[in-house]
This record gives sequence, structure tokens and C-alpha cells, in this order.
Amino acid sequence: MKRVFYTLALSILATCTTWAQDLPKPSPYGEVMQRIGLTDVKIEYSRPGVKERTIFGGLEAYGEVWRTGANAATKISFSTNVMIAGEEVKAGTYSVLTVPGEGAWKLMLNKDLGVSEGSYDAEKNVIVVEMEAQKIDRVVETLTFTFANVKEDAAEWTFEWENTMWTLPIEVKVDEQAMANIKEKIAEIEGAYGVYNTSARYFLDHDQDLEQALAWSKKSVEIEQKFWNVYTLSLIQAKMGNHKEAIKTAKISMDLAQKAEYKPYIKMNKENIEKWSKK
Repeated sequence: MKRVFYTLALSILATCTTWAQDLPKPSPYGEVMQRIGLTDVKIEYSRPGVKERTIFGGLEAYGEVWRTGANAATKISFSTNVMIAGEEVKAGTYSVLTVPGEGAWKLMLNKDLGVSEGSYDAEKNVIVVEMEAQKIDRVVETLTFTFANVKEDAAEWTFEWENTMWTLPIEVKVDEQAMANIKEKIAEIEGAYGVYNTSARYFLDHDQDLEQALAWSKKSVEIEQKFWNVYTLSLIQAKMGNHKEAIKTAKISMDLAQKAEYKPYIKMNKENIEKWSKK
């Protein structure tokens, strides 16, 4: 008898497996990812449509917690610590919950990745942010998350659905991360003149410690002279107001570029020598 039931169970399982189908979903899965500085931000969500319904104040009631998507909780991940609307959020993955309003909305990032409206626990929130939603003069049929105005250390996290949108600023401490990476890489490869050069150039381009940039640049040139690392040294010297030394260094860089037959650096050095000679 047991054998009959076992055989029947296997038959039913096989039949169900045969019936299983991969069909289009009314609210399809979506992803959006953006690198901000050295931080990766990723949103995973299901995207419902308006479908001629009233969404906010109708399908999604004002003043009630919403998982900000369909099918399952919307999730957002950060590869490093970030600031959202001035609130610090540690690296990790969180569910995204909101409380829609006629004007004012509330956003919560929550540690429970399987959260639903019925299981929401405010004690598991890592941040709660109040924000203003705006009415827009067009209908956004499908719920959409995007990142706008992406800069080296910030971006705007934007939500749009139906005729409503909101935006929150995300900021990252890119300089701290970059400097930590620079120091780590230099410690790892003490004799790598390319690392010293790129580190010096980063400090130069971002108005960081010029004395440190000068030391790294000189270290790079001491290890091996290339037209590009000698060029960096000339830029740092000029930035520090030492135009006489900068001109001497630029002439060395130009000579090396001529030997390498690399015209862009020949041109840039000539222009710099002419400009610095007038100082």
C-alpha cells in the first residue's frame, strides 16, 4: 500500500513539474544600479502599472505603510556607508517602505528583507525620513526608480508612479574612501611608480594635501621617469607656485614625450611652459 501511495505522489509531482510555466507577470521584476564615487547602490523591485486605476489615495491608501512595489518587498543595497537625506545608513541591504500622503510622505529603510505591510516592525527601521512628494503633469504608467544628477560624491534617488514623484539625496564620503584605497595600494605595492603618480594626481585634481601629492609624485619620478609622471610633477610644482621648477620639469617631460613620439604631451608641455613663463 505504501508503494502505491509513493508511486502516486511521484506521478503527481511529475505532472505538476510538467505544468509549471514561466509566464509574464503583471508586475515584472526590475533592477537599477548606480555607482556613486566608489559606492555601488542597487534597487531590486517589482514594477506595478497604473492600469487606469487611482493609485495614491485609492489602491494605496494615504497614511498607511506600503512596501513601495508589488509582489515582494522592494530592496536597496549599499556597498559602503552612505548618507540619505542627512541620515547615515551602514553598508548592507534593506527593505524600502513608505507611507504615502497627499503631500508629505515618509520613507523607512528596514532590516526585515521579507517584510510586508502586515509584518512591518518599526523597531527594525534603520532610518525614517520625512519628505515632500510632488505632483507631475504626466502619467508614469509603471512604477520607476532612477538615479539622477549623479556626481562624484552624490546622486538623487527618484521615485515616479502615476502622477507622483519624490526625490531623496544620497551622499558618499568619496574622499575618505579614495584616500584609504590610495594608502592601502601604496602599502601593498611600495615600488609601483604608477600608483604613486595616480595618487598624486588624485590629490592634485581634488585640492587635497599638495605636500603629500608632491612627495608621491617625486617618489614616482625617482623610481622611473616617464613623460606622464614627470608631467604630473610639473603640474604640482606650478600649483604650489614654484613656476621656475615647474618649467624645468615640463621641459624634461616634453623631451621624454618627443622621444616617445607622443604628441599630446608635447603640446601640453609647450603650452604650460609658455603660460608659466609669464608668471
